[in-house]
Amino acid sequence: FSVGTDLAQGNEKLADALIDAGSRLALETAAPFGALVFADLGPVPGDAGALFRRQAERFLRAGLTHFLVETLSSDEGVPELAAWLRERCQEAFLLVSFAVGPDGFTREGLSGRALLKRTAALPGVDGVGFNCMSGPHHLLSLVRGLELEGTMLSVMPNAGYPTVLGRRTAYQGTPDYFAQQMAQILRAGASIAGGCCGTTPEHIARLARLL
Repeated sequence: FSVGTDLAQGNEKLADALIDAGSRLALETAAPFGALVFADLGPVPGDAGALFRRQAERFLRAGLTHFLVETLSSDEGVPELAAWLRERCQEAFLLVSFAVGPDGFTREGLSGRALLKRTAALPGVDGVGFNCMSGPHHLLSLVRGLELEGTMLSVMPNAGYPTVLGRRTAYQGTPDYFAQQMAQILRAGASIAGGCCGTTPEHIARLARLL
């Protein structure tokens, strides 16, 4: 469940209402299936550590204890958030995910593999991974040979690469291709598998059936 940056922009009344309602609905919906609900924190401007902590505190008050910080191009603010969560909520689960291009580097020119290893070593970080920007083929090559010392590895690629058709953006990766590539990613060491831009329920269903 994500609220964007309403808290950072000062619209706290709207943010509070959205977080409370969304968290309640998500928890109620997930409960019969034993599913977990994650609060989603995306890239933020300014003092990332302070803003991550502020948003995480609000989600904790709404009853969420699992956090995904995702589509990051650097690890700015992550050490501060991890240390704060470890102190504030012992049962919290923190997953940190970086966005890298096919060359393995983020938009800020940082090595994705180096970011994963550095972040995985932080006390309070339970899982690290990649999401967005790249398709499963390139992320497979990036995760092969990674040694993260027991930290969970998460991989959530796009469904291939986009083609713009008029006003519509389409991803060409088929559900079968996506599932086959993701199966290899799991064999390469990933513990958490999912999809980002362009993936559909059918992509995830094909992966589940294959596994």
